Amino acid sequence: MNVTNDPFFQVPVEKFMTAKGEIDLPLFYYDYGYAHFLFWADYKKVVPKLEGTRFAPCRFFNGKAAVLLNFFEYRDSAIGPYNEVGLSILCHPGSMKKPGPFLTQLMKDAKKWTMGAYVIDLPVTTEIANAGGREIWSYPKFVTGIVSNLRGRAFRGVVEDPDLNEPMVTLEGKMGLLGPGLRMSKASFISHTTHGGRPLRTLTDVDAKFKVNLGFSGRLMVNGKSRHRMAKNIVDMGLKDKKPFLALHCEKARMILHRGVEMDQGWV
Repeated sequence: MNVTNDPFFQVPVEKFMTAKGEIDLPLFYYDYGYAHFLFWADYKKVVPKLEGTRFAPCRFFNGKAAVLLNFFEYRDSAIGPYNEVGLSILCHPGSMKKPGPFLTQLMKDAKKWTMGAYVIDLPVTTEIANAGGREIWSYPKFVTGIVSNLRGRAFRGVVEDPDLNEPMVTLEGKMGLLGPGLRMSKASFISHTTHGGRPLRTLTDVDAKFKVNLGFSGRLMVNGKSRHRMAKNIVDMGLKDKKPFLALHCEKARMILHRGVEMDQGWV
């Protein structure tokens, strides 16, 4: 796609050579759709998943932690079309004394966040996306089949078990009725990883008008035969058979994934 005259994509670009080919950074996504689902989780069950990361789960007003399950359908990107699913924990630097409030931050530009989403699983459908994510950001990626089908309020998402070649994680249903007309243009996001032993903060700039719905009709299903790390993470955090309490979704968006920045000592 020619983005020469598109103001959104007017940022300096550098080259990065991965094991599977060259990637331009930041990474441009010209057309994609997404559905983000938030689940409440027992705080004590989530804490072990961030052990050794120098981050702590956000504790919300109800004493719970929040876990994100994000489905992406990248129809056109600088590294070609592919699908992706993120399993992450909303967190803050462990040394931060007053990191909240958190829930209201989700409705604001991520550049103002004191929190982020620590990614614990990130399956993708192509080798180049897998290599780039691992080598540049240390995202915990693996290659497998993914379905991400968003049509209005209806959604079906599936992550296949790469060893079983059958569904490992499934979420299917309809968005809740409350809030279908709420639209916001500020949809940027912060993700965290540990890269080279250092905590990394990565900004994603998103140009989208997304909708927010309370509730979702379907439950998060996990294949009982799966021994994959992602299935275990979901079960360990008590999310199997749970319904998300919030959904944020958009059928048409564009995005810039920036190179991560090592966080200063004062943040961690």
